[in-house]
Amino acid sequence: MAAVYFKRGSSAPRPRRSSRATPVLHTVFFEQVFAELRLNPDKIAIVRSNIAEFQAQPYLKKGLHTAIDRLLLVFEDDNDIELLYRQVMSDDIGQRVRRYPLIFKGIISTHSNTV
Repeated sequence: MAAVYFKRGSSAPRPRRSSRATPVLHTVFFEQVFAELRLNPDKIAIVRSNIAEFQAQPYLKKGLHTAIDRLLLVFEDDNDIELLYRQVMSDDIGQRVRRYPLIFKGIISTHSNTV
């Protein structure tokens, strides 16, 4: 008896997954982060230290490494918060950066005033 081979899948190409939209929760978080950075521009040092922490790790996801590289390109010129905001919220470069909100960890303080 001859071997029978079965074709796997169909010959039609798979539809490409459209680019993922940033979750609303992340968008709200980034808006809060940049509102805080506009009020306290010295907190940009926290972002730089977070980037340094991630760079010190021996194994990074490729996406996180790319996001860090793109942020470093923005920081190379200046500490301009508006330029950083435009880059992070843009659809091309910012999409990768917005996947990793931990880069902006520590910017927003969550102190409650209840006693």
